Amino acid sequence: MRLVLGTTCVLLASALPLHGQDRGTDAALTVHQAVAIARARGPLAVTAHARRLVAQGRARNDGAFPNPTLEWRRENLTSPLQPDIFGTLQIPLDVTGRRFAVRSAGGELVARGRADSSAVARQIEGDVMRAYWRAALGSELLAVATEERQARENIATFDATRFREGAVAEVAAIRTRLEADRARIAEATARIEAARSRSDLARVLGLPEDSLPPLARLATATVPVTALDVPTALTRALAQRPDLAAFRHAASEAEHRAAAERRGIVPDLQLVTGYKVTSGYTTKVLGVIVPLPLFSRNEGLRERTKGESLVAQAELRDAELRVRGEVVAALRGVAAMREALEAGTAGIDARAAEVAQIAEGAYREGALSLMELVEAQRARAESRAAALRWTVEIHLATLELNRALGAPLLEKP
Repeated sequence: MRLVLGTTCVLLASALPLHGQDRGTDAALTVHQAVAIARARGPLAVTAHARRLVAQGRARNDGAFPNPTLEWRRENLTSPLQPDIFGTLQIPLDVTGRRFAVRSAGGELVARGRADSSAVARQIEGDVMRAYWRAALGSELLAVATEERQARENIATFDATRFREGAVAEVAAIRTRLEADRARIAEATARIEAARSRSDLARVLGLPEDSLPPLARLATATVPVTALDVPTALTRALAQRPDLAAFRHAASEAEHRAAAERRGIVPDLQLVTGYKVTSGYTTKVLGVIVPLPLFSRNEGLRERTKGESLVAQAELRDAELRVRGEVVAALRGVAAMREALEAGTAGIDARAAEVAQIAEGAYREGALSLMELVEAQRARAESRAAALRWTVEIHLATLELNRALGAPLLEKP
């Protein structure tokens, strides 16, 4: 029996029949449906759209050209002198091209907003998928614990009947009842974990927990087969990751803003044109207003934008290193799972169930001790639980690889 318990740690997921609660196929919630619900009504779904709006609004405001100033003035009111009338139009002139640098920064800001929006959407999808698989695993483990508790209660009922008939001692009936009580506690713990995971899933979907439909049974998963080597995977990730694209646009935006503030040493000139009426004569007005950069040469903004540019470049470099690490770790994780899968043995769960059934029959005939029966039943439950956890780990490994590569999260890499 120890051999069966020990070998349950190595599983061949493609050959393991997974069991769960009885759930209707039509009413069961799949992971694709969960992601669709989160996109439509999840509380965080609006964040992706809001980031894009914020970026567009800021870029529109920063890149707008200043409005001209119209002035009309009448002087010498309530005086015997003839009134002086002025009508002028002042037009700002960007002689250094600062406004064009700001508009270029705005374009990068809008692109960064789109990339941020895509990154947030992918993050939401990943959170939903993780929550879904945790909730599905909780439901499946609850079913395993319930079946184990029923098996222990059947033995306890069998021993209680034999005790009343005088076939076994009272201590034997007490021991089997204790094992049934332990299984009941384990089932209650599994029920709590299942309820907690369902509540977490309902929250990310934006649904009340009591309205969350039953989840589809965990489908048997296989380790993704990818022919990507590390250099190819890194090249693809660096080109496809929207979060990395957002950092690139942020760095470019910061550089454009720094260039704009360097050009801002000379402020905008004001071209003045209009007319003037004095002593009955109408004359034309033409002039230029030049702000003199004597006391302020825009040092503060130049220094600030230079620092922001350095920060953006450093963050971009850090993001690139993080992406490289995530890609390598994801590829190694999938490779490790594949090696464990190839080293496993098919049908362990089925054999564990067969051993538990044989052990129960032998115990009823008195050819097996209670501890040996409990060990066989525990080995069966643990093999099934390990198979379920293995399946979820494969789903998570596939999700992590797709996320690291920048590929669609719901597809195989």
